[in-house]
Amino acid sequence: MKYFLAHDLGTSGLKSSLFSSEGKLIKSVIQEYEAEFNGREATQNPLILLHSVIKGSRQLADLVDQQDILAMSFSAQMNACLLVDHKGNPLHDTFIWADTRSEEQAEQLIQKLGFDQIYQITGNRASANYSLYKLMWIRDHQPEIYKKAYKMLQAKDYVSFKLTGRMVTDHSDASGTGAYDINQGIWSDKMIEAAQVEKNFFPDIINSIEPVGSLLPEMADQMNLSPKTLVIAGGGDGPCATVGAGCISDNEFYLTYGTSAWIGGTTNEPVFDPDYALFCFAHVIPGKFMPLGTMQAAGTSYKYLKNLFEDFDLSAKDYDQLAKEIEPGSNGLIYLPYLIGERSPIWDPKASAAFIGIRNNHKKAHYARAVLEGIAYNLEWILESFRKTKNIDQLVITGGGAVSPVLRQIFADILNVDFIVPQNIQESTSIAAAIMAGIGSDYYPDFSVLEKFLYMKDKTSSNPQNVKIYQQYIPLFKKSYLSLKELMSNLDEL
Repeated sequence: MKYFLAHDLGTSGLKSSLFSSEGKLIKSVIQEYEAEFNGREATQNPLILLHSVIKGSRQLADLVDQQDILAMSFSAQMNACLLVDHKGNPLHDTFIWADTRSEEQAEQLIQKLGFDQIYQITGNRASANYSLYKLMWIRDHQPEIYKKAYKMLQAKDYVSFKLTGRMVTDHSDASGTGAYDINQGIWSDKMIEAAQVEKNFFPDIINSIEPVGSLLPEMADQMNLSPKTLVIAGGGDGPCATVGAGCISDNEFYLTYGTSAWIGGTTNEPVFDPDYALFCFAHVIPGKFMPLGTMQAAGTSYKYLKNLFEDFDLSAKDYDQLAKEIEPGSNGLIYLPYLIGERSPIWDPKASAAFIGIRNNHKKAHYARAVLEGIAYNLEWILESFRKTKNIDQLVITGGGAVSPVLRQIFADILNVDFIVPQNIQESTSIAAAIMAGIGSDYYPDFSVLEKFLYMKDKTSSNPQNVKIYQQYIPLFKKSYLSLKELMSNLDEL
């Protein structure tokens, strides 16, 4: 039996998993860590991620013969900006995906190239979340760091460099920088020249299933692994989640629900949305693409509700049961889930959350259901953009929140879809990383090996009666935001 290590590099922790070559999850271990948030700033010490990968690998390596662990790979947070010097030493803490201090730089590039041209080149909006604009911000505000820089790396790419000595990135992470030509699969000279940053800061791009290299001997010693263990490039968490959801063929789509939530899928061609609600990444599957729309505060909204009522002794399952007691529509209570601004579909960093329609007969249970419905209304708005060109009546559902049958039913009714539920509902990104490790080490031929790792165990169908009720509320949700948009902006400016 052979084995593969999968490292899922999240914002608040690392999940390291050991899979057998037969697709069985042997064990997962979690290392928790933190990111620093201060207004629009969001940073993280890159050494924390490296040390977590070393520790997680060491814990799992003891379970089997180290010679039988053929390779490791990664699923990782995207949109980062970490500048390193010629020796690979970090010059600052990583600007992670949530850092949005570079809005001015994004606007500068829009003025130079035009919003539509940027979108057509990159598949993404000009947004402060993306790496290129963060790099411009460092150039403008921290020139002493910029002058010392050699390369800009993503989260997983810094780790793989420390493990192998080679600096590269993959197509999926490159496509999340804002400097990648999604039509040609290369760094965009036009974007980089317009941004007036150094092109040599951008590392070589390889496929997600390609080896970066073997473990350096000193790293192999620290991890209790063989120096022959291969490190495979891996990819961004969004495209990895797509594989782990079983969506590896053209026009297969899914919804994932966790701290944030998104609807995405796999296509043979880039998807460009005329209303710009969606964006598109290069896939971890060579030659394919991952269009998606992502919202910021899904599980975050539920956590906020729990803190709001100070019910620290109640679990999410308890709140699900409260929500189940209430009829669809929450008796006219609508929740706008914009606690930290919003990306898809409205792309409004100044948007804020709100409860609308509050009456004196609304109880805690109404709020519990309204929060789930508000998240689902926003996801339905995202799905509407997909449905302009795609016929979608079925979605795979993954993520920690998707274990809830109450949530699945509410979401199915509002989105008017049937949900297919995989058995490894919380392992999608880790499964993708394990498969990439297997392909990159020449043990698996291609992504069709997914059938060893994943099977669908359940289905949640929409209720036609509830669908009719929610179709009355969906336009009211959209109108609520549009009516308050200017007010939200004014409040943000105060």
